[in-house]
Amino acid sequence: MSKQELRQAAFENGGVSYEESLEAEKLQPTIYERIGEDGFIELSNKFYERVFEDKKEQWFLNIFASSTKQEAIENQYRFLVQTFGGPDLYR
Repeated sequence: MSKQELRQAAFENGGVSYEESLEAEKLQPTIYERIGEDGFIELSNKFYERVFEDKKEQWFLNIFASSTKQEAIENQYRFLVQTFGGPDLYR
């Protein structure tokens, strides 16, 4: 699935365009300030629980074939924290 197809599927399932999603990075107070590290830990855990349990959309799980579930969770957590106003954790 291409990036464009993935963006379109995300819009169809979530109702938010890619361009609209970029606005979340500009919110004040930031999402990081609103939900804190614990919120991002919970979000990352819940997301990857669903990803790794989903047998219907195996192509998506294949994206993470080179990492363990815990590594994927930790990577996602660091990315989200940095993207949404937290400290520089994602490299």
